[in-house]
Amino acid sequence: MANATRKAGRYGKALPQFPTGLKEFKAYLKQGAALPAPPASVTKFRDVTAWPMFGNDQYGDCTMAAAAHAIQCWNAITAEKDRVPSDTAVVAEYFKLTGGADSGLVESNVLQTWQKQGLWRNKIVAYAPINVHDQTLLQQAVDLYGLAYVGIQVPQNAETQFQDKQPWTLVQGWQTQTIVGGHAIPVVGYDQQYLYVITWGEVQQVAYDWWQTYGDEAWAIVPNEFKEAGGYQNINLQQLIADLQGI
Repeated sequence: MANATRKAGRYGKALPQFPTGLKEFKAYLKQGAALPAPPASVTKFRDVTAWPMFGNDQYGDCTMAAAAHAIQCWNAITAEKDRVPSDTAVVAEYFKLTGGADSGLVESNVLQTWQKQGLWRNKIVAYAPINVHDQTLLQQAVDLYGLAYVGIQVPQNAETQFQDKQPWTLVQGWQTQTIVGGHAIPVVGYDQQYLYVITWGEVQQVAYDWWQTYGDEAWAIVPNEFKEAGGYQNINLQQLIADLQGI
């Protein structure tokens, strides 16, 4: 939820883990197929009027908050009314997956649960990793599937930039910045200058060179609504799902 005063929240993204047997998203393109070129910008996320904190000011549940924000974003794009969980429900699911400790979670483990068991009665069809340095593919994922589920290692000055309502950009002396935590966020839009992510209840602009420096994982997600709309036609979805079942 947008606030006059912004304050950085908590961290709880563990280091990336890429399941054996799951290939990068590009590997699931059908033979001879290509994804459509991404448009210059994607800004449908602006139709969402409020982004809850989902407990991430008190707990390191960013991996779960990012998933809940994804549901909001998909609702805005598809005009569906899938249930958006409450803060209490997000926090409860977080502690269920951690076993009760405020220890953070691995993004790929959250995605596995989301795909196999569901989160808050919402299930995704499939997911696969994206090379964090492939800017075009990241934009294609956002365009085709509404968002990308990503992870970053946050430098200390990013908290100040966030609180001052400034974009996350590389500034003089960035090489000496201490990393203060791993953080999960959804990339919900982009234009020529910035990526747009949701963090700590706010929309945050992210410069591309900042992302290239601090992004450490990215995942394309195929939600059910997009599968029904045929938004996976160039992807060998059957093979991707089979690989996920083997994890």
